[in-house]
Amino acid sequence: MIRFLELLTAIVLVAILYVVVGVFLPDKRQVDHSIETNHPLRQVFDTIDGFRRFTAWHPLRQHDPQIVYTLEGPSKGVGAKLNYVSKDPLIGAGTWEIIESVQDEYVVIRIDNETYGSNKIARFELQQNNKTVEIEWGYSVEYGWDLRGRYAGLYVARNAGDDIQAGLSNLVGFIATMPNYDYKSVEVVETVVDPQHILYVSTSSKRNISEVETAMLTALAAARKAAADNGLYAAGVPRLITTSFGSDKYEFDVAVPVTRTPPAEPAAETAAEPGADAAPAAEPVAAATDVAADTPMVGVPPAAPKVLQPLQGLTLPENVMQGQSYSGRALTTVYVGHPAALPLVRDMLRSYAAANGEDIHDRAFEEYLTEVEQTSAEDARFNVYWPIR
Repeated sequence: MIRFLELLTAIVLVAILYVVVGVFLPDKRQVDHSIETNHPLRQVFDTIDGFRRFTAWHPLRQHDPQIVYTLEGPSKGVGAKLNYVSKDPLIGAGTWEIIESVQDEYVVIRIDNETYGSNKIARFELQQNNKTVEIEWGYSVEYGWDLRGRYAGLYVARNAGDDIQAGLSNLVGFIATMPNYDYKSVEVVETVVDPQHILYVSTSSKRNISEVETAMLTALAAARKAAADNGLYAAGVPRLITTSFGSDKYEFDVAVPVTRTPPAEPAAETAAEPGADAAPAAEPVAAATDVAADTPMVGVPPAAPKVLQPLQGLTLPENVMQGQSYSGRALTTVYVGHPAALPLVRDMLRSYAAANGEDIHDRAFEEYLTEVEQTSAEDARFNVYWPIR
């Protein structure tokens, strides 16, 4: 009996000690780690401000390669949500949801999972330091009066902290694989491009803007002559489609959208006063499938590529071919400036696609909104597209 009472007393003392110590343990925990990258601030922000690249850097998949992810809400920013389910009982199921986001400054994510605690928050803060960007990942959790949670909090710096350090290392390593171009100076939107009949010429030149322009003018003249000889009308502005942008040689196609439909007649005008100069002839009206120069379609759902039937009865010279322009989703931006900077703009679109989880096709293209003969000017205008899958 005495031994039983001694055992009972020991259990009571241990329980009291457990409660007393638990009461004095912190009711919340915070872990912070940071790392630096030499990639642009906007690219780092976009990679974090959504979950389309989450699996490439977060260590959850390293813990369980069979983990299943699903996405909800918008693709980026507040409301974007990632759900995960794992058969590993140590991981279980959970949700990450972006609840705050300030461009190029910070992203706050609410975490709901099966570990101890509540109000679990991951906060990513970005700081530009000269040529590098510091990424700080902080994790906070509250336990309230859950004493078991307070004891579990003793290991947060190790458990959550190790994952944070591994995740930051993965993140910087993954960003290092992206094209290193800062695209914050351009506005990139997603659009859906409809197909058009085109006549095109494949050509090449040295990587010299004057030689590129000469080759393009020659190809454009051949395509336009072939269109006129076959009774076709221009259905939009010329396009330059990149095939290979090498260190010395540039290979590309010059395409002209065409249609059998004559351009619309200009609207009737009131009679001019005697002696007044006649109004200039109207420019050909672009086909309805063209994307407006300054207002690309935004928020259009992905569509399956459309296939046009080839135009019949054409007689084309050897260097001019008939085809169909790209059909489907694309990233696009409007660029105003010298055409020598177009390769940089294309690289900016590649950089944007990488950070935002878009898989791009091989060939970008531009619409020349300014006449090709005038594109050497500093205010030439282009729609630049990079097709995405």
